[in-house]
Amino acid sequence: MQSVSLEDIPAALADLWGITEASAQILLSIVVILAVLLPVMYLSKGSSEMIIIIMTFITISFLVGIGWLPFWILIAIVSVMAIAWAFLGSKVVVGAN
Repeated sequence: MQSVSLEDIPAALADLWGITEASAQILLSIVVILAVLLPVMYLSKGSSEMIIIIMTFITISFLVGIGWLPFWILIAIVSVMAIAWAFLGSKVVVGAN
């Protein structure tokens, strides 16, 4: 049995299932994100959304670091979160519900 490094797991899965390597990277990334976030969401029981956001960024940063996700996905998520915080902040300042 040959050893497979962490970076080569998507390629091995792609060969096994007969799919593209990008598809395997996305599927494995979703599995890792859910494996990390579901216990965090269960343990926090909705009391702190900031913990979930921080764990999401840490998990996605890890996946970008090992090469399973492209860097632009992290930039897109950070941009969406910044826009959301700006939108919510403007609603607080203006006083709209």
